[in-house]
Amino acid sequence: MKTEVTCIIVDDELQNQEVLAKMLDQFCHSVSLLGTAENVDQAVELIKTKKPDVVFLDIEMPDGSGFNLFNYTDLPNFYTVFTTAHAEYAIKAIKFAAFDYLLKPINLTELKNAVERVAEKLRTGNSENVNNTNRAAVLRANQKNEKFEFNKIALSTPEGIEFFHVNEIVRCEADRAYCNFYLTGKRKAVISKSLKEYEDVLISANFFRVHKSFMINLAHVKRYLQGKGGFVELSDDSLIPVAVRKKEEFLRKLKAQNITVELAD
Repeated sequence: MKTEVTCIIVDDELQNQEVLAKMLDQFCHSVSLLGTAENVDQAVELIKTKKPDVVFLDIEMPDGSGFNLFNYTDLPNFYTVFTTAHAEYAIKAIKFAAFDYLLKPINLTELKNAVERVAEKLRTGNSENVNNTNRAAVLRANQKNEKFEFNKIALSTPEGIEFFHVNEIVRCEADRAYCNFYLTGKRKAVISKSLKEYEDVLISANFFRVHKSFMINLAHVKRYLQGKGGFVELSDDSLIPVAVRKKEEFLRKLKAQNITVELAD
């Protein structure tokens, strides 16, 4: 059973490298730092020679995005923890691909939690996060000319990570600490995270939270049925309640996107 976690740090700023290295040394005693790199090319060589368990990877670097590391398909497997000060676009892309991340300046508690998640997977032999191939494919599928159009998503299920096209998702239903994703073809995926975990990223993919328990894909709206809050009928013939406080915003959203809505008699 593996008890030590080996890592490398990839960051173009020496000060950032030193701060993270010091935090790991002083507060994460199970972690052994194998080396540092200041760009993707250096990181590739370091990963090939040192074969770390985890790579702390900066996103914005002079020779391009840290995401470019995954263009090298012959790299050995490793866990990835992105580090970024660019919360908006980067974190949405990372969440869609189910990678871990830390916001700069790095919070010590969050760092410890990230290290413990990796350590636990190494202890249990759980490899759900170690293979970057499919996650990198999600990043590439969503990235268009340095911008992101969120077309694919990686979801954490009790069996591991599963990958879906966003347009396959009809609706999401909160279920305490879990979330049920209802897909085209009458399929269902039970996700081992709460709906709140996905709300901000799904909004980027044309979803709307119509109720505290439900989030819907606007591309699957068939019609709206009038009422105090009303109901929305989706392509899978489900009727989802619309919260009263969400009704006006929801109808504005449909109008803004030129979605034709049939009002029931």
